[in-house]
Amino acid sequence: MKCIEVTIWLFLAAVVSAKPPNMVFMLMDDMGWGDLGVYGNAAKETPNLDKMAAEGMLLPSFYSANPLCSPSRAAMLTGRLPIRNGFYSTNAHARNAYTPQNIVGGIPDSEILFPELLLQAGYATKIIGKW
Repeated sequence: MKCIEVTIWLFLAAVVSAKPPNMVFMLMDDMGWGDLGVYGNAAKETPNLDKMAAEGMLLPSFYSANPLCSPSRAAMLTGRLPIRNGFYSTNAHARNAYTPQNIVGGIPDSEILFPELLLQAGYATKIIGKW
């Protein structure tokens, strides 16, 4: 019985002290899957991104929620499609880059964002760049 009790305590100690994996999420505008060396593009050198890809996880079937950058970012932050997260475009900008963007709405303050969930799980979060 003592052996089982010690095993349970050791297991619980290992679970509690286990560190969550590091996570880096990069969102790049106007970049296709074929623009990286890791996907076979020899014309563009991306050695640091290739190294990160070799040591981490690739999501080769990850598609953008919207052709415009702002609604795509909002979708990533909320986990909802742009029409459902309140941040979407109403014009043909995606088909004609010369038209002005007409972004409607914004993410409601009541929305729980992905970084907030990560903070609750014990992660330190940082958003850098065009947000």
